[in-house]
Amino acid sequence: MLEIVFSFLALFNCYPQEAVITPSNDTFFLAGEIGVVYVRPDMYKDHVLVHELYHHCQWEWAGKKPAQTWHEWRNRESEAIRVETIYLENST
Repeated sequence: MLEIVFSFLALFNCYPQEAVITPSNDTFFLAGEIGVVYVRPDMYKDHVLVHELYHHCQWEWAGKKPAQTWHEWRNRESEAIRVETIYLENST
């Protein structure tokens, strides 16, 4: 599954090679010294990984900085949803 997810993200020049994916009680991307994608076991699905790993790329593109404003965070979320939707529309 990850090979397909990474191949799809490459279409957007998104290469989250240093991303860490780990189980959690919730699903989200957390930026720190490294970017970590936390995934609830029942949410470990390819389209969810596309969305969260895209956030990793956004973080990298921003110089490894989290969104600085609510507006920037909202734009990042909207873009990740758009990429996830494109994945879903083309994976059926």
